[in-house]
Amino acid sequence: MSYMEISNIEKAFDKNEVLKGISLNIEQGEFVSLLGPSGCGKSTLLRCLSGLETIDKGTFVLDRNDVTETPAQNRNIGMVFQQYSLFPNMTVEENLSFPLTIQKMPKADQKAKIDDVLNIVGLTDKKKAYPGNLSGGQQQRVALARAIISRPKVLLLDEPLSAIDAKLRKNLQIEIRRIQQELNITTIFVTHDQDEAMSMSDRICLLNDGRIEQVSSPIELYTKPKTRFAASFIGH
Repeated sequence: MSYMEISNIEKAFDKNEVLKGISLNIEQGEFVSLLGPSGCGKSTLLRCLSGLETIDKGTFVLDRNDVTETPAQNRNIGMVFQQYSLFPNMTVEENLSFPLTIQKMPKADQKAKIDDVLNIVGLTDKKKAYPGNLSGGQQQRVALARAIISRPKVLLLDEPLSAIDAKLRKNLQIEIRRIQQELNITTIFVTHDQDEAMSMSDRICLLNDGRIEQVSSPIELYTKPKTRFAASFIGH
């Protein structure tokens, strides 16, 4: 049994079918990218897995538990959005303590967790800084730290690097992959950038018009596309 089992998920908004029977198994510690053109259903699938959107049909099993109907706050899933959604009136330390306070974690334990996660993302010297005084890359790392501070079962990333310039983006790709491997955290990464998916992923799930075209390693997807769309979308 796989760590994550996504079975025949369907989702529509009014009469617009966005997900048309998505099935995907993901192993523990795996880094899987959802790749495809705008409007193919990548972000909608991510929101369905997080619990931010309800699933019309299908099931989602996580670590042997059916969480299809489980509220988002009880799924133990961390998520980083395109917009980092940091509280501008809170320091980095206060932003990171917020989810721990909701979990009613003692202050002493919070401090140890915050120090540990800031060390992981390389921001130990920014604990007292406010988001407005951080660069885009630093804000992104704070958002990532907030998502992983509770050691979630799964980390979901919805195009978190889309607003960052190309040079810094490459560095952050390496950092995200390093942190993911260091923590051995199962990760799903949404992107429309094939180079990004190729460089970061264990496997790539290529989506088109709400359906999966192909799921395979980056090398296999590039050298052995299984559909006409996969062949036209991947590579130059």
